[in-house]
Amino acid sequence: MAHRYRRYMQRAWLWMMGGLLLAVAWGRALSAVGVENGETGRQGPATHVGQDGNAWVLENAFLKVVLEPQSGAWEVLDKRVGHRWSSVVEEPKRREVLRNVQKVENDAISCETTLFWRDNKPYPGTVTLRLPADSADLFMTVDMPDREVAFSNQRFWTPLFYRSEHGVIAIADYCNGHLYPVTEEQLPRRWFNTSRLDMPWVGVCDLPTGVGYMILVETSDDGYVELRKVQKGDQFAWVPSIGWSPSMGKFSYPRKLIWHFVDKGGYVALAKRYRAYAQELGLIVPFSEKVKANPELKRLFGAPDVWGNANLQFAQEARQAGIRRLLVQGRMPPDQMRQVNELGYITSEYDNYTDVLPVDSEDKIDRSHDFVPQNVVLQANGERMKAWLTFDKKTQFMKRCPALWVRTAQRDIPKILAEYPFLGRFIDVTTAEDLYECYDPAHLLTRAQKRQCGVDLLHYVRSLKLVVGGEHGIWWAVPYVDYFEGMMSCNAYFSWPAGHLIPPKSKDEAFTSPWGDKLPPWSEYERWGIGHRERAPLWELVFHDCVVTTWYWGDSSDFLLQAAPEITPKKDAFNVLYGTIPLLWADRRRGSWLNHRDVFLRTYRNTCILHEVIAGTEMLNHEFVTENRDVQRTTFSDGTVVIVNFGSEPYELAVDGGNKYLLPQNGFYVKGPRIEQIRGLENGRIVTTIRTADYEHREEE
Repeated sequence: MAHRYRRYMQRAWLWMMGGLLLAVAWGRALSAVGVENGETGRQGPATHVGQDGNAWVLENAFLKVVLEPQSGAWEVLDKRVGHRWSSVVEEPKRREVLRNVQKVENDAISCETTLFWRDNKPYPGTVTLRLPADSADLFMTVDMPDREVAFSNQRFWTPLFYRSEHGVIAIADYCNGHLYPVTEEQLPRRWFNTSRLDMPWVGVCDLPTGVGYMILVETSDDGYVELRKVQKGDQFAWVPSIGWSPSMGKFSYPRKLIWHFVDKGGYVALAKRYRAYAQELGLIVPFSEKVKANPELKRLFGAPDVWGNANLQFAQEARQAGIRRLLVQGRMPPDQMRQVNELGYITSEYDNYTDVLPVDSEDKIDRSHDFVPQNVVLQANGERMKAWLTFDKKTQFMKRCPALWVRTAQRDIPKILAEYPFLGRFIDVTTAEDLYECYDPAHLLTRAQKRQCGVDLLHYVRSLKLVVGGEHGIWWAVPYVDYFEGMMSCNAYFSWPAGHLIPPKSKDEAFTSPWGDKLPPWSEYERWGIGHRERAPLWELVFHDCVVTTWYWGDSSDFLLQAAPEITPKKDAFNVLYGTIPLLWADRRRGSWLNHRDVFLRTYRNTCILHEVIAGTEMLNHEFVTENRDVQRTTFSDGTVVIVNFGSEPYELAVDGGNKYLLPQNGFYVKGPRIEQIRGLENGRIVTTIRTADYEHREEE
C-alpha cells in the first residue's frame, strides 16, 4: 500500500512540476518508488534520448548511459546506488570513433563505427543501443552493410574498467563457476569462445557491496570473451572484452549483447538475470516437468553415478549396503539388467557419436565407425578433423560430421534397446566439445547448425524414454539432458590425464598429454580446480532444478585417494553445498568400492540422501559467510539451508534456538523441512548425523 501511495504522490508531483523538470526529478522518482534490483515491468518515465554537449545520453529510471563519440568512451551510472561504471580508452589518439550518432527510436540510438581495417580500408558497422524504460538492461546490436565481407576475429566495443580489492569476474568456464579476482597479477585463463562457455555470459561484481554488471552474449555461436589486463591511470585491472568471430569466414548476421547492471546481489543477481533470460528461451525445464515425460527419472535423485562394475552382484551388494538409488554405467547380460532395474536402480551405458574409426561398407557404420574421410568434418583449411587420441598415441579417431549423428543413433539405439532393457544412456563428447564448422558440401554446417545437431541428437535419445546423460554441460542442452558429468570439476586445471583415466600417484607427478601439452602443476588444480575461494555455483543458481551435475570421471569423488585422500571429503562438502551427486568408481583399478568401501558409503550417505530431498528445488542463493570465504552457505527453494566449512580451523555455528555446532574442515550443517544433516565435532570426534522422514544415520569417524 505504501509503495502505491508513494508512486501516486510522485507522479502527481512530476505532473505539477511539468515536463521541463522531468529529467531533474528522475533520480528522486526512482528512490521514492523503491525500485528493486533488476526489477522490470513497472511503469515509469519514458527513456530519455538526447545530447549533452558533444555527448549522447540514454537514460531511464535505473541507468544513465553516456557516450563520447570522439573517443568512443562510455560510462553507465547506476542511479539506484550512484555507482559509475566507466570505460577505458586504450587508443586515446583515435578520433570520431562513433560517427553519425542519431536517435532511431524513443529508447534507442544508433551510430557508425569502424569494426576493422583491411588493406588500409575501413569496414564500418552500425551499432544500435536500446535502453527500455522499465529495466536495467542495455541492448546492443552491431550489423554490417555487407554481411558477406570476409571477416576474422575482432574485438568489439570499449570495455568497462573496474578495480576493487574484492572485485571478481564471474564466469562458468567449463566449470560450475569461477570468480577470478580483477586484481590478480596473472590469470590462469584469459580467452574463452562464447560457444563453449557453459552459459554465454560473463560478469563483474564487487563481493561486499554486490554492485555489478554482466555481458550476456545473445549471439554466442560465433564470438569470444577475452580477459584483458588494462591500465587506467596508475591502476590496472582485468576486464572482460567481447569479440566476434566469423561464421563461414563472414560476418553473416547481426550480433547481439545485453549489458545488465545490478545494484546489489553480485554474482547471484547476475545468475538470476540469466535464469530469467533462459526462461524466456524455454531452457528452464524443471524436473517436475521432466518427470511427467519419463517417471523413471525419479530414480536419478540421490543416485551416485558409478562406473566400472556393471553387474548384478555389485548392484545387490550395493542394495545390501543401504544404497537406495544408483546409476549403474555399463553393459551386462539382459536378465541381470532387468534384475538391477527391479532394485530401483538406473542401468545405463556409454555412447559416443562423435569419434569414429574407418569402415569400408555401409552395413558396418555404427556409433564408433563411419566412412573416412567423406563423413568426417572438413575444416576451413581443407584438412579433415581429428578427434580422440589414445594415450599411447597408437589410435587416432576422426570427427564424424554432426550432420550424421542422428542418422547413426537411429540405426544403433533401437537395436540395443530391443535386446538390453536400459533405462538410461550417457552421450559422450556432444555437450562437452566446442561448436565448429564443416565445409564439406555434402554436409555443410555453421556453428549454429552444429549446435542444432546436438539438440536433435539429445532430443531423439530423450524421445526413447531414457534418462539422458551428457559429458560436461552446456546451456542449450538443458531441456534434453537429465544429468551432466563433469560440471563440478574444472577441466582446464587437471594436473593428470583425467580424460584418459590415469590417476596420479602423488601431487608431484608430472604428466604430458598425448598431444604434447605439459599439464599444469598440482598447485593450479589446488587453487583453481578444487579451491573453494575462487569458485561459486553459477550453474546451479540457474539450472539446479533442471539437471543434475557430477564430478568428471577422471576427477571423481574417489579418484585421488592415493595422491590426495583429503580431496574426497572436500568434494563431498562441495556436493552437499551445491546439492549435487558424486561420481564414483567400483572396479579393481580405481575408485573406492573394493578397497575403501567405507569411503564409498560415506560419500553416498553424506551427499545422496540430501540430493533425494532437494533434487527438484531451485538454488536461490549462495554466499560467503566469512571474509576469508572458507565458510559458505546455500539456500534452496524448499527452505533448505546448507552451511559448509572448508577452512582448516573449526567454525562455531550458532543457529536459531541458541544451538551451537562446531564444524570441522569439510563439516556441514543442513536444515530443511525434510532433512537435518550435521557433520560436526563432538568431544573431539567428527560425528555425522542424517535424519529424514524415512532415513536415519549416525556415524563417528
